[in-house]
Amino acid sequence: KIIIPAPLVVVMHGYSGSANGIKNYSGMNTIADINGFAVCYPQGTSDSWNNNFWNVGYDFHPNETVDDVDFIISLVDFLKNQHNLSSVNTFATGMSNGGEMSYMLACQAPQSFSAVASVAGTMFDSYGTSCGTNAVTVMEIHGTNDGINLWNGDYNNSTGWGIFYDIDSIIDFWSNNNQCNQINTENFPDISPNDGSTVIAEKHSSTTSDNEVWLYKVVN
Repeated sequence: KIIIPAPLVVVMHGYSGSANGIKNYSGMNTIADINGFAVCYPQGTSDSWNNNFWNVGYDFHPNETVDDVDFIISLVDFLKNQHNLSSVNTFATGMSNGGEMSYMLACQAPQSFSAVASVAGTMFDSYGTSCGTNAVTVMEIHGTNDGINLWNGDYNNSTGWGIFYDIDSIIDFWSNNNQCNQINTENFPDISPNDGSTVIAEKHSSTTSDNEVWLYKVVN
């Protein structure tokens, strides 16, 4: 299956992860081949602990100055020109730190991305306070028992990552930005009844645009 010009999906690893690791973990090459889009796996800078990261403003990175927003935009522009990719259909997604970077791109480079998707990520106060009213389609997949990016956020920096927001507030923020005035909730079939978890899809849509905000809530 070939789409011309092909869309581009940027897939970003989590903190201490790697481009090769998220490529293998996500299985996105196969999905890209089936659906006719290009996929890119960038790798973040290595910090003083030799952990790869995206600079979203972690509290323990006070002296990191790398501009990953500029890096990703430059990379996307290069790939579009090099491979004649779509000028409008560009997407960012990532796991944990990669998801946080996806939100940062939606905040600071909305002109470059049609939509972002965060898996077990969150929004940090370091860039959230200046995010503005950008209308970018957003998707979040998050577990209510996530022990790192807490569902209820961390407004006191008790985890040491920095101040980050609760998931419901993040979804409300982007729903308001996208003027979503309708919501559809769906309970997914429980295909693994022994794991104790269920999935609820919460889809916010707008009557004035095609923008949507999706939350896949993994309960327990």
